[in-house]
This record gives sequence, structure tokens and C-alpha cells, in this order.
Amino acid sequence: MLKHTVKNRSLVILGFAESVSGLGSWITGLAVFSLIIFRGDGNVAQSSGILLASLLPMLLFSPVAGSLIDRFDRRRLMVASELLAGVAVAGLIFVQNIWLIYLLLALQSVFNTIMMPARQSVVPDLVAREDLTSANAFLQQLAGLIKVFAPIIAGALLAVFNPHSVIVFDVISYALSAAILTRLPSLPPHRQATTGGENETQQPEAGAGFMALLRSVPGLRLIFLSTFLATVAIIGFDVLSAIFTRDILQGSEATFGLLIGLIGLGTVAGAAGLMMSKRERNLWADVVTGLLLLTLLAIAVALGAWVGNPAFATVVLAGGCLLAGLGMGIMHVQIATLIQILTPAALLGRAGGMFQATAVAGQIAGILLTPLLVPGFLTVAQFFGLATLAILALVVYIVRTVRKAAPVTVTPQAQTAEVAETI
Repeated sequence: MLKHTVKNRSLVILGFAESVSGLGSWITGLAVFSLIIFRGDGNVAQSSGILLASLLPMLLFSPVAGSLIDRFDRRRLMVASELLAGVAVAGLIFVQNIWLIYLLLALQSVFNTIMMPARQSVVPDLVAREDLTSANAFLQQLAGLIKVFAPIIAGALLAVFNPHSVIVFDVISYALSAAILTRLPSLPPHRQATTGGENETQQPEAGAGFMALLRSVPGLRLIFLSTFLATVAIIGFDVLSAIFTRDILQGSEATFGLLIGLIGLGTVAGAAGLMMSKRERNLWADVVTGLLLLTLLAIAVALGAWVGNPAFATVVLAGGCLLAGLGMGIMHVQIATLIQILTPAALLGRAGGMFQATAVAGQIAGILLTPLLVPGFLTVAQFFGLATLAILALVVYIVRTVRKAAPVTVTPQAQTAEVAETI
């Protein structure tokens, strides 16, 4: 499976371009947190503000991006989005005001909404159905590697340069990513809503809209609902992690970067396991496994906050980050594969856009909820204890629901033809 995947020229180009811009985006993200939190007197509200500035535009524009992807050449859209995002990031080099930083992060987010749904819709054009898990795992593995090494690189750069200067690297990364994407072939939209490989009898007729598809395919509804609820439950870690690192772990940017890197390392391991797998995969079983591993992060934070010892909390949280990353890698790959299997090709852009909006809606809900609850009504330990219970309840709901339907599986083929290798 690995051989077939890495020989697919277009898939490698797509993954390399995303990796380059992803590296730059991580550098900018950590530079902004460094400027406001670690080198300033930032609080939970400003930490939430940074996240909201990136997420609100994504919530609003993701459905629009998905619609554009289903109507126009996807290569051109991806190239344009990378160039425009680079222009927005360039403005961060020159500003100090927190509200201008929020504005430029929002503009960057608007242009970034294209990439994920575009990639989601392109992958089934590049590989056969039985290779979807392997292809998605390959792309997720690259994203995980970026999460491992980007914080280290960003930390090294921030040790030498000021945060504004470091952002220059992100501008360069967007330009380079756009140049790489021009090496892709033309990727015109699918004009006919042909059905996928599963639940075809439940899907609407060709030409029906995405909402009709969502109503007719229970599996898609479960994906969207589960994604929203799981995101609400765990996003508190993103909101509190920088301040938790500073106040409870008594760490710095280096500690913060290490924890993020461990999540990335786990993601790489999870995706690598799926990529190398030669047995039949039950996609929903993998999603449940990923969620169970994700609960370990919430447990680790709750335990570390409850004990209060910085050294103990650091060790426990490091383990939780690694195992949660493993779960994220498995879960993200198989959710992407489920969407690609259950959605007609002509609606994949809209499906990807709406999925992105759903995940972002969960993030925003959690970001708004977390500062209201912590520390006013709940301690950090209590908050993440409740998050653990919420995710476990979601797991029970998913298991009870999918038992009523036929399993959705993918069986890797050892001798699969190298589909679209020359595309």
C-alpha cells in the first residue's frame, strides 16, 4: 500500500504543498501566541480571541468554499487560496495592535477554507476506493510530521528572531506551496452526482443538493454530529493549553511546543499504522478507537491539574498528548474515508466544506464555553473530568447506532493497479 501511495505523483504533490504551507502556518501560530501570551500578559480571553479570529471566518466561509470547489477547477482554487493567504499573513509582520492581529488572522482563515475541502474532493480522483484509507493516512502522516517538527523549528526561530520576523517564513511557505500546486493537472469539477460505493440505494438522485444527501444517508449525519460533539468536549485543551503550560507546568514556549509535537508524533504513528495495514478495516470501529484514545488527553489534564505537581503533571500530560495524537491520526483518516465513500463525487466539495464548518462550530462552541466555566464555576480538573465523561457517552452512542447498519469497510489490495499514477 505504501508503494502504491508514494508512487502517485499527484498525491505526493498535494501532500508536499500542504506540508510546506502547514509548516509556515504553525510558525505563525506559535509566533502570535509567543507575542501575546509568553512575551506579553495575555489571558484566557486573548488566547480565545486568537482562536476565534481564525475560526469564525472558517465557519462562515467553509460552505461557500465547498460550493466553489464543486463548480470550478480545484487546482486553480487551491493556488489562488494559498497566494491570498500569504498576502494576509504578510500584514502580521508590521502590526502590534491586538485587534489588527485578529483582523489579519481572520483574512488568512477566509482564504485557508479552500484547502481541506479541496483535498477531500481530489483524493478519490487520484486513487482507487480500496486505497482511500492509505491515501488519507499518507496525507495525515505528513500533517502529523509537520505537527512534530514545526513547533521545534518555530521555537528555534523564536529563540533567535522576534515574533514579527519569524512570520516572514510563513509568507514564503505560502508562495512556495502555490508554486508546487501548479504542478498538479487540471482538476475540473464533477458535473454529475454519481454515487459512492456505500449506501447507494439510500442516496438521492444525481443533481440533488448536499442537504438532501445528508437527510438520506444516516452515516453522514452520524459523522457530522459526532465530530461536533467530540470537538466541543476536547477543544478546551486548545484554549487552556498555553496558560496551563505557563501556570501549572511552569513551562515556556519550549514545553508548549514539545506537547504539541507529541500530539503530532502520535498522529504520525496512528496514520502510519493505517497506511501499512493489510487487513480489512471497519471504519466505524477505527473511529471509536480514536475517540477512546482521545479521552486519555482529557484524563491526563484533569489528573495533572488535580495533583498540582509540575514535574508529575508534565510527564502525565506528555503521555496523554502522545496517545491522544495516536487516536486523532486514526480518527481523522477514517472519518475522511467515510465521507469520501458515502458522498457522490459531485458533492464532495460541499461535504468537505460543511464538515469543516461543523468541526469549526464545535471549536467555537467550546472556545466560548471554556472561559465561562473555567475558573469561575469549574476547576481545570473538574472541567476535563466532565469532558472525559462526555466523550465516553458519545462512544456509547456511536456503537449503539452503527450496530443497526451494515459495517463500512475497506480492504486494501496488495496488487492494486496504480490508479491515476500519471495524473
